[in-house]
Amino acid sequence: MTDPQTQVGEDLAYLMTLAREGQAARILEEGPPVFAGPYMALGGALFGTASLLHSAGLAGVLPLPFPALGGIWVASGVIFAISAPLLNRRTARPGLGRLHTTIGTLWLQAGIAAWVMFLTLMVYVVQAGGWDALRLFPSIFLALYGLCWTAAAQICRTAWLRGIGLVSFATAISVVGIGEGAALWLAYAAAFFILGLAPGLVLMRLDTRV
Repeated sequence: MTDPQTQVGEDLAYLMTLAREGQAARILEEGPPVFAGPYMALGGALFGTASLLHSAGLAGVLPLPFPALGGIWVASGVIFAISAPLLNRRTARPGLGRLHTTIGTLWLQAGIAAWVMFLTLMVYVVQAGGWDALRLFPSIFLALYGLCWTAAAQICRTAWLRGIGLVSFATAISVVGIGEGAALWLAYAAAFFILGLAPGLVLMRLDTRV
């Protein structure tokens, strides 16, 4: 006669096997779920806010010396680089660890690359004696956003994210044409909020697939 406890354990194991098989079938049919939402929302919020503060500083709304504006970007990059590994652990999903780690690592490395490019521009600024090169930095990060969006779309087979990636590429090029001053950085802020924060929040709400 089968022990009731043993029977319950066997039934639970069977149900878990069915669940795993169902998840695997769904992934094969529809593509894997996406975990990019928190990274997109975080990057969009951080760099959108940095752009907004930069615009306010140039417009005289915030009484900040120009070097302090560069410090805002350094702080944003550091916060992103520190937060990404924490998001990796917080948003982990059983059975999809490798995929989740890949997407998280993609965003982490994009943030690090953006920060390195910022420091590179700062070295150039010191050597050249002018601050004009800094206005290229948000376009560099928008291009990295486009890279991450299109990569996530390819991995998870979702067309609408590929569209956001392509718009990010186009925005990175076109926004620079606005020129200099507060209007440029205000446009950058809008781009980060629209192309990063908004779709990131959508993905977090759906907690589903890219």
